[in-house]
Amino acid sequence: MTLFTDTPLIPRIAQILGAAVPVLALIWVLRLPMRAGMLVFPEQIAAVMLAISMAAIYLRTRGSAGLPVWLDMAGALASLLMGGWVYARFQVLSEMAAFHPTEALILGVCVVLLVMDVLRRVVGWTLVAIFAAFFAYALWGDLIPGPLSGRAIPLAQVFRYLGTDSSATWGASLQVGAYVVAVFVLFGGFLIAVGGGDFFTQLSMRVAGKGPGGSAKIAVTASGLFGSVSGSAVSNVMSTGVITIQMMMRTGFSARQAGAIEAVASTGGQLMPPIMGAAAFLMAEIIQVPYRDILVAALLPAFIYYLSIFIQIDFLSRRDGVGTLAGERRVAMLRVLANGWTPILGFVVLLSGIFMLNLQAQVAATWTIFVLLGVALLAHVLRPGMPGSLSPRAAWDALATTGMATAEVLLVTAAAGMIVGILSATGLGFSLSMMLLDIGGASLFGMLVVTALVAILLGLGLPTTAVYLLLASLAAPALVQLGIAPIPAHMFVFYFGMLSMITPPIALASFAAATIAGAGQIQTAVESFRVGWVAYLLPFLFIYKPALLMEGSWPEILYVAVSSVLALALVCGGWLRHGFVPVEGLLRPVWIIVGLLTITPLSQMGGYGLELGVSALGAGLMLHHLMAVRRHRQVPA
Repeated sequence: MTLFTDTPLIPRIAQILGAAVPVLALIWVLRLPMRAGMLVFPEQIAAVMLAISMAAIYLRTRGSAGLPVWLDMAGALASLLMGGWVYARFQVLSEMAAFHPTEALILGVCVVLLVMDVLRRVVGWTLVAIFAAFFAYALWGDLIPGPLSGRAIPLAQVFRYLGTDSSATWGASLQVGAYVVAVFVLFGGFLIAVGGGDFFTQLSMRVAGKGPGGSAKIAVTASGLFGSVSGSAVSNVMSTGVITIQMMMRTGFSARQAGAIEAVASTGGQLMPPIMGAAAFLMAEIIQVPYRDILVAALLPAFIYYLSIFIQIDFLSRRDGVGTLAGERRVAMLRVLANGWTPILGFVVLLSGIFMLNLQAQVAATWTIFVLLGVALLAHVLRPGMPGSLSPRAAWDALATTGMATAEVLLVTAAAGMIVGILSATGLGFSLSMMLLDIGGASLFGMLVVTALVAILLGLGLPTTAVYLLLASLAAPALVQLGIAPIPAHMFVFYFGMLSMITPPIALASFAAATIAGAGQIQTAVESFRVGWVAYLLPFLFIYKPALLMEGSWPEILYVAVSSVLALALVCGGWLRHGFVPVEGLLRPVWIIVGLLTITPLSQMGGYGLELGVSALGAGLMLHHLMAVRRHRQVPA
């Protein structure tokens, strides 16, 4: 047994299993089983993909969980058998589980135990503990007093439900992960394999590397571009932060500042179109709107988020004289674009398919993958080693690596599906919505604050997909029932779920960045909170100023955009005591107060006249500052 478990064949088997997961996703997206005349339900293919994912993770992590290796091997085999079992018997058990109670019970127990065991290996105990809490509620919810009291469900019935029902493990959460997120994870993997990471970095140096704070602006741009594809704020920090944090520290930023800037920029990547860490596709599927509507709605908030970071970097760098990349060699823009021709082609094909051909996002991504892979392999044949080319070996490695990343996503979405199923079966989702609605009956703002706190709390330690899936089931429905449009409601909870990554005391992205920078974790988290301050206001503006999400007339959208930029400059300049020149004395608090009032929806309190008057005052302050800058430059040195 020891000889078998130690053979080099095992990692190769794990690699093959990992590669099979995204291949199955592409097969389903292209509807090949239906074209071949097969009657297959999406739950069946998703179950097989989940089973293969679990087997691959068991083999990859064998011996690392403190258990005998042979037990991990048995877990891999049990996972594959479970997937085959669901595939073979799903059509019967999903409709007639009551007539096969023992089989359904055994299957349910196997599904829950295997998923939870593998889940703890890839994302830790946080999500397992959350599932355990909801599982306990399903058993003893009737013992909870007050509005959250539920009905108790027998243990065997809970297991049967989780193992066979289409609204639980095999439901919408897992299917979106299997057929949408998996495809985009593969797209991102191939994008990086053909040089997307280097292209993002070099492009960032050309676009943002000049002027005050150039090193930090490069870090923000690169982390934002890479983070939109990566799907995890922490992994983004660990990928790009190794380079960017040291670069910022070399140019004068403190370790705490460098870590905070990287953490906030990496977290923002999850909020930035076109991919938004795959959450955009989840949102589109859940609220049943075209993906392009989500993309358009997310554009302006993402722009404001990153502009806020840029403004702070610029003012801070002017104040302290840090961050300048004097003497750094930068590749010419034409060379950057020429070397990045493959990633550019990928984005052009993807966005053309979505916006011009009106393809579903996953279908457009599938054809983009084929185009990207085809031209990169052809370039390797015609000119081996050229930028943007890809050898067959490198293509296989990218497929296997992204397959493992997809496997982790499927585990998270399967666990989220279980939780969503329990919410539905117990009525807890409805009870929680009613409780939030009661709060909202007294004050919409109070309800939003409570919802924001719940979102940050549930988001602690969870990856992007898990955070959003949980909040879309727990918190967003209450906002929708109160009359808030679906996109603002879901964007509200999504933003606050992500903000757990930079919110003390458990700010995982900030902690990861602090580790790289060698700074204190809590100090870096507090600094991240300060740098990312605008992100805590934006979700409230989604509700009170929907023009921020491109909902409304163009004059309204333009006014919100301009006034938001003005507010950012005033608040950041007042807080840092410096704009383009120092901001001193009473101007500091005046700038901060007027800036906050400019971004506040005053039209709902005192009419549009009040809001426009405050915005005009803010514009006057900024004009006065720019005139001071002009006078400062005219003074002889």
